Amino acid sequence: MTGTKQEPLLPAGYEDLEPFVDYWAGEDGQVRWDRRASADMAKIKIFYDAMLPRAKEALLYLNELDIGNLPGPETRLFRLTLSLAHAAMAIEVHGQPRALHAPFPHSIKLVKGPDIFA
Repeated sequence: MTGTKQEPLLPAGYEDLEPFVDYWAGEDGQVRWDRRASADMAKIKIFYDAMLPRAKEALLYLNELDIGNLPGPETRLFRLTLSLAHAAMAIEVHGQPRALHAPFPHSIKLVKGPDIFA
């Protein structure tokens, strides 16, 4: 490889969240829901504890950008913040990865959501 530099996973300053990108920065809401529903509570809690204190800062940073045209690192950071909402449901509401009595896997599939949340 000559003259090229690999794109960073996340924007500068968010390197501590890179271990979560592969699993938690799912490309759409369905993937993010499935990841939460498939994870055990220990995995969800580790992500939640790492992401929660960074969420406000991340959202303020992202708010300064054109949300419809984010570069790769910023897109992944945005998707991590969206996954935090999923993790928060498990930690703060359900106390488990899925809602009580919710079948998993379920047959509901989101085929199109709001573009900025894709």
